[in-house]
Amino acid sequence: MNSLHKVRHILLTLFAGSTVAFAQTSERFTLEQLQQLSRENYPALKQKENYEAIGKNRVQQTGTNYLPQITITGQGTLQSEVTEFDIPIQGFGGFKPSADQYAAGIEIRENLLDYGAVHTQKEIERANAGAQMSQADADLLKLKERINQLYASICLQKENKNILQLRLEELNAKKEKLRSAVTNGSALQSSFLVLESEYYISQQKLDEVNSLLMAACKSLSVFSGKNIDSASVVTELPAVSLSAQSAVARPEFKMFEQQAQALQLKAKMITKNNLPRLYVFGRGYYGRPGFNFLNDDFRPYGLIGAGINWNLSAYYTSGKEKSNLRLNSGIIDAQRKTFDLNLQSTIIQEQEEINRLEKMIEADKKITEAKTTIRKAASSQLDNGTITPSDYLTELNAESQAQLNMKLHEIQLMMAKINLNTTLGF
Repeated sequence: MNSLHKVRHILLTLFAGSTVAFAQTSERFTLEQLQQLSRENYPALKQKENYEAIGKNRVQQTGTNYLPQITITGQGTLQSEVTEFDIPIQGFGGFKPSADQYAAGIEIRENLLDYGAVHTQKEIERANAGAQMSQADADLLKLKERINQLYASICLQKENKNILQLRLEELNAKKEKLRSAVTNGSALQSSFLVLESEYYISQQKLDEVNSLLMAACKSLSVFSGKNIDSASVVTELPAVSLSAQSAVARPEFKMFEQQAQALQLKAKMITKNNLPRLYVFGRGYYGRPGFNFLNDDFRPYGLIGAGINWNLSAYYTSGKEKSNLRLNSGIIDAQRKTFDLNLQSTIIQEQEEINRLEKMIEADKKITEAKTTIRKAASSQLDNGTITPSDYLTELNAESQAQLNMKLHEIQLMMAKINLNTTLGF
């Protein structure tokens, strides 16, 4: 048996040593690192990169409209009859072309004047891609807010856990001291049971806190793509300064601006597309009979020229199209104003929340100091038998609640400042 105990002791020592070594080498993450990791792991970031790549491709594709339009053509025909010349003229024996005719060649057309339509279309593609990328940035900002919430939950639960552990140590010490008094007959068993039941209640609360802490860490692991536990999250409350920026840098405003810009450019495109198009062209062929139908030999032939194309029927619908664009522009403007109104309301609420929490923390410090003094006095009184365990627990609970309230308010103040910066877009 002794040998078995020795083996178990050695194994436990090795396991404890490896656990400590792992804990010392495990990576720790700040809030900023968790935000960055989650951003890099979030599908919306890849979506934004795809929007950017698609926008560049469409701009390049639009640029090809500057290039000459080249068409390869070819055909062969067999006619049921052909025009035949059989005129009795001296030196001319008549002419009958072949019934099978062929033509293969290339046609090139170059627009001389497009009124800046290609450039405008490029700007439309850039504005559309920019709006989609800004929408992805807005989704990433919502992710940042979610990470902030999980981080705040971890901070709060870790502080709650620390308070409960100190509470359990205090209760255990008092419980063991009272157990000895019960054994000696100087205290009642019921007094001991009061402390013991409170100890188990506190242990139950600690289990609940551990469960909430684990759930928040698992959620962070999903978002960040890292194995996150409570020990790997840096929860020392950092000093958070509010952004000195006076303007709001929300990506939604940029998205609204780019959407409105795209609509304005589309209205210009309608006007430009309704104007006449001037172009030059060239056509080269090889076949027969060619332009000189009296020559039935296979040979090259071609022509060059200039032309104009004006689609007047487009004016039938251009007025309605521009009207619809103006209506859509009004919708976007209303959406922007609604978003701005809600955002300003949120900013005011968050600023007032910061002011409220700063005042509460000042009061918490005084309350906690007073409750700690009262609890220490009650502890001495319990040891001397001048108060009951229930009286002592009342003061212990009051001190624990005061400590938790102060930590809660400190975490809430830190997160309120972080949330305000996030709301402003920074």
